[in-house]
Amino acid sequence: MKVAFIRWKDAVTEEASGAAPHPTQAKLVELQEIGFLLDENEEAVVIGMELNDDTEVAPGRWRLHIPRVSIQEMRVVEMEKAFPKRRRKTK
Repeated sequence: MKVAFIRWKDAVTEEASGAAPHPTQAKLVELQEIGFLLDENEEAVVIGMELNDDTEVAPGRWRLHIPRVSIQEMRVVEMEKAFPKRRRKTK
């Protein structure tokens, strides 16, 4: 299993009501996500949160589909390399 760190840009919302209107300024927000790399193709990358080895439970309690055109940076690493199993300390 692979773990992915993705830095990407997405739409942002802002409140438009209020006594004094503010000038409209086009902008995006930069987001950072970490999750299990579930799938990828030319258009998008899918990461999921939580993983279960049970064959009846699909990987990822929720899944995020990130458009490739929005990705600023993506790093992928094998789970065992990112989080190696600790050895027990002997006394």
